[in-house]
Amino acid sequence: MTTVAPVNQRGSAKAVYVEDFDDGEARVEPGHWHFYTRYGDAEKLPAGILFGCPCGCGSMFSVGFDTHESNRPRWHWNGERDGITLTPSILIYQMDQSGARIGEHWHGFLTNGEFVSC
Repeated sequence: MTTVAPVNQRGSAKAVYVEDFDDGEARVEPGHWHFYTRYGDAEKLPAGILFGCPCGCGSMFSVGFDTHESNRPRWHWNGERDGITLTPSILIYQMDQSGARIGEHWHGFLTNGEFVSC
């Protein structure tokens, strides 16, 4: 696991829907996001989102929706693409090279189409 240094832990960003991220891009713009689906889902129903970290570091993260059974944490989606809102808050941990948590990278909410830092 790599260490991702925060650019701006208090960074906020407008949530911008992007049809798909370019796999060749070295970094993802803050707040850019798109849906992902569960593997094998013929209906292609959204299972969560991938998003560019609001702090501006260029890293991509994901959160899954509570519409699927899982032992992992899940977020409730309001069902809208424009004005997307997820609850509860999103907490991204700062990790060291061994994978141990060493602090918070970014913590905030995705509310009404905007990533807002706590």
